[in-house]
Amino acid sequence: MRMKKVPCEQTARIDRTWPACSVAIVVRVRSIFGDGNQWSRRVNSSCSDLMHTLLIVFVTMFFGKGLLLATDSLPVPERGFVSSEPAETWEQGLICGNGTIGANALSRPLDERIIFTHERLFLPMGAPVMPRDQSARLFEIRRLIDQGLFKQACELQFNLSGQDGFMYPDYFVPAFDLTILSQAEGAVRDYARSVDFQTGETTVHWADERGAFERRMFVSRDEGVAVLLLTAPQSALNCQLKLEPREPSDEFNADSDINKRSDEVFKEHVSDMKSTAGDHWLTYRNRFSKAYPGSIHSLESYVRVVATGGTTKSRDDGTLVVTGADRILLFVDIRLLYDPEKSVIEEMEHSLEQLPPNYGRLLESHALLHGELFNRMRLDLGGGVDHHRTTEELLELSSYEKPNRALIEKEFDAARYNIISSTGELPPTLQGVWAGTYVPGWASDFTHNGNVPSAIASYLMGNMPELMPAYTSYIESLVPWMEINAKHLFGARGVALPSRSTTHGFNNAFNANFAGGMWVGGAGWAAHFFYDYYLYTGDREFLANHALPFMERAALFFEDYLYEGPDGKFVFSPTQSPENTPGNSNSQASFNSTMDVAVAKELLRNTIAASRELGRNEKKIPIWEAMLAKMPDYMIDDHGFIKEWLTPRLENRDDHRHCSQLYPLFDGMPEEIAQSPELQAAFRSSIEYKLDRHWKDNQRGFMSFGLVQLGQASASLGEGENAYHCLRHLVNRFWLNNLASMHNHRSLFNMDISGGMPAVIIKMLVASEPGKLHLLPALPKAWPTGTIEGVSCRGQIEVKELTWQEDRILVRLLSAKDQQITLQMPEEVGQIVVSAGQASIEQSSPSKTRRITLPAGQQVALRIMLD
Repeated sequence: MRMKKVPCEQTARIDRTWPACSVAIVVRVRSIFGDGNQWSRRVNSSCSDLMHTLLIVFVTMFFGKGLLLATDSLPVPERGFVSSEPAETWEQGLICGNGTIGANALSRPLDERIIFTHERLFLPMGAPVMPRDQSARLFEIRRLIDQGLFKQACELQFNLSGQDGFMYPDYFVPAFDLTILSQAEGAVRDYARSVDFQTGETTVHWADERGAFERRMFVSRDEGVAVLLLTAPQSALNCQLKLEPREPSDEFNADSDINKRSDEVFKEHVSDMKSTAGDHWLTYRNRFSKAYPGSIHSLESYVRVVATGGTTKSRDDGTLVVTGADRILLFVDIRLLYDPEKSVIEEMEHSLEQLPPNYGRLLESHALLHGELFNRMRLDLGGGVDHHRTTEELLELSSYEKPNRALIEKEFDAARYNIISSTGELPPTLQGVWAGTYVPGWASDFTHNGNVPSAIASYLMGNMPELMPAYTSYIESLVPWMEINAKHLFGARGVALPSRSTTHGFNNAFNANFAGGMWVGGAGWAAHFFYDYYLYTGDREFLANHALPFMERAALFFEDYLYEGPDGKFVFSPTQSPENTPGNSNSQASFNSTMDVAVAKELLRNTIAASRELGRNEKKIPIWEAMLAKMPDYMIDDHGFIKEWLTPRLENRDDHRHCSQLYPLFDGMPEEIAQSPELQAAFRSSIEYKLDRHWKDNQRGFMSFGLVQLGQASASLGEGENAYHCLRHLVNRFWLNNLASMHNHRSLFNMDISGGMPAVIIKMLVASEPGKLHLLPALPKAWPTGTIEGVSCRGQIEVKELTWQEDRILVRLLSAKDQQITLQMPEEVGQIVVSAGQASIEQSSPSKTRRITLPAGQQVALRIMLD
């Protein structure tokens, strides 16, 4: 049944540091001066906090009375948001999590559902299917490709696999719903809901004739459980609590095909559901019908309920009825069982009984851990007074032509919050750690040919390096399956990462029309993040014991897979350029995919560098250097675009949503491109064409991470306006009022740009490589002033603060080691002064750069005047 929007009064108020009347003042000024966004930007750009306040006081005195004041129903968090509408579907719920447990509150006052998930809850679909060993017939596939019979090559590989069709890995699915049913006395009013990004706490607020009600929730990083607090006027809490199977059919559009298919999958794969209740607890159990050795076999949950005042009574149907309470505190634990005969209900009960029934103390201990991660970064583009607005208002105000700066800042914060909250032992799936259906888009798996790299893109530059091992350890866990992929599909040693995975790493993602079995760049792309972790952190133990061993395996694959063509250059065959088809072909099967070539080049260069750093692989380095000399060169087509396949035989299809041929510029610029204005121009033309064709007039285009790829490449080229073009789409097309990111235009819950959008913004403002920092490399004209704090850089440097105005820059740097770096500015330097710390400056050429000597462990502040 469709949930009607709850009517509410003004629900948000401005930050407490502002005068109480400031909201009304802004409303009044906008009504007189017109463009409130521009007015607030001018105020924020030109005034200090003191002058800003004085200006507001002056306006108050000038315009006098008659101003409408915002109510105090729910404060706007200092960094967070307030929303005025509850969810209609699970995608619009308030989300929180600790990386392992996720919670999503539909935030409905009287008929609440909170959907709980667990990061390892991948629905067993049956035992993994190992692709048959077809390596002895690889020569046939290559011969068909060489003859231009691409579709037949794809069909042959699929037929040799032994599969009946394309196979997704085990689906990521929800655990259960906690339902909270209650009744109002009189009309529900003063509705608002919020998320505080600094603490990870969600709040739902409303009132009726008895007074104000609230539900607050977080998932503790300290204790590993979800904590929920219900408060109300004295003795006014009357509700029914129950753990139930996830029922998406209860939501908006119950008769949709997705809900019908979800119900079918649930009935086929989930069995023996049992929900029970006692006077102070709830439990839930189910089994998985198609469990297999090594998969999860069942799920159990225990909820401790602490009611203050009133009475509690359990019913046989698993419902706990609470009557006349002042407050209710719930602790929710979830466990996945690999041995269904060993229940952990008693273990959870004992563990939860040890927790103090003190919501504030538990929130404080959690917020210390969560907040320490989140608060490392801050972005200020002059959003100013618009921060008090609800997300519904901000989304309405913002447009592609004029993105709202407060919305950009809040989405930047929301994105980092989402990724932090959905990274635990595993990296985020397509949906992070949240789910609402048993038929999630693309199985909500780990899609490695673009999605996962986007989701983790800001781990390092976003100053969260301790999250990266969730990704690298997961990739390492797939190595045994990846070795079989390499051997069975290509007759090669080393590893081949499939385009998608969850509980295993077999490559089953192909059929007669989808060449997923031919994509060979996966492990090399993964190796980029292994090596980059070392470049950012300087962790030599990780380099020696994790990064280099994995890089060696990935390089070993290319040693066996590649063969020389008639011109002496290596041939990459078969390949797939995810997930595109050449313009003059009827199949994704191809050869010499630009992405795969670029991945192999980067992998070999990094493996050589890491080996030399550690004094290893003395005999292998000449082999890898010889391989680099035989790599195909990048090519430009007749339209001036970079070719997606490095052969004159295959034509581009440049209106595709993926941007795989831009891989060399996803995270920096290789020297061969840096030294070639022609190649740079070709990459630039490709980006501009895609922006025009696929995203024309802001009406076309979907798949948000395609924009991330375009934005990353634009920033690497120093093309600030193109990067900003991408960002304007990202800001306005892919976020809901709960500030969860989407895959399509405001639909299809997806975490790709929660990692990717901050990465694009950071790369526009700071670029780094060992020994070099570039400040404002792709700054758009729309941002003449601003501040970013806490950017992590390669070479163990943190940009503690970067503040810029039209002719000056303030930067504070903290280096973990003594080092000299090249600092590059966007324009010629007139004067540079060390205003804090012990650092020396040397003149260098060109005039936009300076050589800076940084001491270890000491902040250095530089004031830079630009000519």
